[in-house]
Amino acid sequence: MQDQKVVTKTTSSVPPETNNSDAFSLWQRYIKDCLGGAMYWLGYGFKVIPLASGTKIPAVKWDPWLDGLDPQKVHDHWAGNPSHDVGFIVGESIIVFDADSPESLAALLEIEARVGITPKLVVKTKKGEHHYFRRAAGTTAKSDSHSTEMFPDRLDIKTGRSLVVLPPSTGKSIMSLTAENAGALSEATQEFIDAVYQHNGRNAPSQPREVTASAFTQEGKSDASLKKIEKLLNSIDPDCGYDDWLHCIMAVHHETNGSDEGLDIVDAWSRKGQKYKDRKDIETKWHSLKPDVATPYTIGTLIKMARAAGADVDAIMNNGDEEFEVCEYEIVDPSAVAPENVTKRENPLDRYTLLGMSHEIEKQVMEEAYVLDEIALMGQSTVIYAAPNTGKTLLCLHLLMKSIKQTGLDPTKVYYVNVDDTATGLLEKLHIAEEYGFNMLAEGYRNFKAKEFLLLITDMIETGKARGVIIFLDTLKKFTDLMKKDACTRFTEVIRTFVMQGGTVIALAHTNKNPGRDGRRVYAGTSDIVDDFDCAYILDTILEDADKKQKTVEFTNMKKRGNVALSVSYSYDLERKIKYNELLLSVQKVDEMHLLAHKQAAEIKSDADVITAIETYIKGGINTKMKLAAESAEHANVSQKQALRIIEKYTGDDPKIHRWSFEVRERGAKAYKVLERPSGHPAAPAITTP
Repeated sequence: MQDQKVVTKTTSSVPPETNNSDAFSLWQRYIKDCLGGAMYWLGYGFKVIPLASGTKIPAVKWDPWLDGLDPQKVHDHWAGNPSHDVGFIVGESIIVFDADSPESLAALLEIEARVGITPKLVVKTKKGEHHYFRRAAGTTAKSDSHSTEMFPDRLDIKTGRSLVVLPPSTGKSIMSLTAENAGALSEATQEFIDAVYQHNGRNAPSQPREVTASAFTQEGKSDASLKKIEKLLNSIDPDCGYDDWLHCIMAVHHETNGSDEGLDIVDAWSRKGQKYKDRKDIETKWHSLKPDVATPYTIGTLIKMARAAGADVDAIMNNGDEEFEVCEYEIVDPSAVAPENVTKRENPLDRYTLLGMSHEIEKQVMEEAYVLDEIALMGQSTVIYAAPNTGKTLLCLHLLMKSIKQTGLDPTKVYYVNVDDTATGLLEKLHIAEEYGFNMLAEGYRNFKAKEFLLLITDMIETGKARGVIIFLDTLKKFTDLMKKDACTRFTEVIRTFVMQGGTVIALAHTNKNPGRDGRRVYAGTSDIVDDFDCAYILDTILEDADKKQKTVEFTNMKKRGNVALSVSYSYDLERKIKYNELLLSVQKVDEMHLLAHKQAAEIKSDADVITAIETYIKGGINTKMKLAAESAEHANVSQKQALRIIEKYTGDDPKIHRWSFEVRERGAKAYKVLERPSGHPAAPAITTP
């Protein structure tokens, strides 16, 4: 009960009176967006840096950005990229304590009270609070992080070359601000810093660790020593938090003299964690470690962490070199007759079985999330076919912008490959890409060539860089010959491998000039793309309204895997001189009720000439079905079958939706008559063909 009381007191760590300061009033009064926030924090004394919206990912490279950082540079960047959040490089003079849970916040408040230090800058985060301090001269500290799930009471520590997100960025707001600049922040003494590290179960940074010769190093790389290291390591969760993970790696590196055997142990252990990427990532970290550091991490680190995880360390360390291994066994009935051929022949398919690999594959599978609203899913290949000027590029960019803004899609992993545009069109779209933070590639720029695309994709597959990457191909015919089956097959094989490793591909392609027998658009090329991609859509025009200067289009699904829409519609403006960014803003989703009305209007427009001819002939005395069909077909230049279909389509007694009815005369003959239109419905609608 006592612990629960402590936690409930941490719902707000800031006294109400601290929000009455001049600094806080100034912030509330003038800071309305990230441009204002960036300018404020730069003047405050922080080295601000732009971040992709809703993420901790820098939108620029650190060092070139920090070189010559001044108010003009900051203003120009955020003025051109208002969606970017604000972060800062903490530096050696500042330290930030990050409490991500009620337990860790309670611990931080207790430590602050014990050492008599109150923060003058507190930021509210989605999970907890950031407390900012100025480091006292001569203090020793380094960044430290933990897994909140495993250690809910521990605090993350940010200093040096660490990055922290600042208000008014996504999910960040000021709770308390009484220091007018960074130099006026409360001072974090060495006593305070040490207390936080000790609370986290770390050695106090002010107390250097003793350098002791390793018994394991003296022994050499014996099998027994390696087995003990491996057992200690396997007792520790590889998802224990980056700093703990790194300390384990450093300890094994020291004890094995950076050997290949040590690398194998570390890779096998890390592979069991959810955060494992690939062996290359482990090798890079392993080879970056120095063998001759003054205060190395040793096997003592592994022993301490294994014991904390509940392992029987004494049994591991005191076990003899010779160990029995559990082997497979079979109970044999003495009365059984031995088979004539005791040699088991391996099934050739056994070498390809995935049994036991579910954990590995799970790491590559993407969660079912939309890249393009209702149309394209993460971890799938989607192709969208449309005639020229239907709006496929416009709609894809609109939906991509929406996903980045509303769903937290990481724009830095989006690559829009634009190889079907003019220089002016490319520039317009590049401005949009820069504003939203996604990448744009174009033929001939920075030596990019569409014909080398498959080589680049293959490299991503081989190096394990495919997961989470989203690629738009505009248009598909620039990357493969859609008319050649062999070329399409080679292309889709690479795309399938890329998708299986967690990548996403959205390709835009053209339809044939002539529609199919049913009047619908038909995709261009062989069927291999549709057959081998996960999803396929036809985008077609439903209605062009000349009066409203608006076009309505519909995505119709022709193949699906996963929870995507069977059809979805959008409208956008048709103004000739409208700017592209304004055109993007004009896109609106059309609901089913309005779509039905648009389709009915479109049908009437397409049937208009035949309707007029039929009404004219009925009024002129030609009123039997087959004669009407023959005469109106010749007049409107359509087939008799189509004329007959329209006669039947508009036959009925409701003048709001029908045009004529009939009465049965002698011998069953049907005589047609034109219906009187209700007020507001002209007999023959004025129709302008597009």
